[in-house]
Amino acid sequence: MVVDRPETRLKGKDVEYYGWAVYDVTVSPAAGDTVTLGDFSATIDLKLAKIVQKSDGSEVTTAIANNVVTTSGLGTDLLCVLFAFGVKA
Repeated sequence: MVVDRPETRLKGKDVEYYGWAVYDVTVSPAAGDTVTLGDFSATIDLKLAKIVQKSDGSEVTTAIANNVVTTSGLGTDLLCVLFAFGVKA
C-alpha cells in the first residue's frame, strides 16, 4: 500500500533564485511510498532529490514528479535523510 510519508525539515535555505533542504524521513520503498515536499511547490521547482539510508549510506531509488518524491526498491521502514534542491519557477 502506497503511503505519503511525513518529512521533518532539518535544515534549508530559501533564496531568490534557488532553494535546498534536508529532511529526516522514514520510507518503505517496497511499498512505493511517497514524500510530498511542501517547501517545493509553485515558487520553487524541485529538480533533484536523493534519499540516503542512515544505516549504511546507500541510496534509495527515487522518481520526482512536481514536489512529490516516490521511492522504489527493497526495504520497509528505512530511516533516511532526504536531500532536495530546486530553482525558482
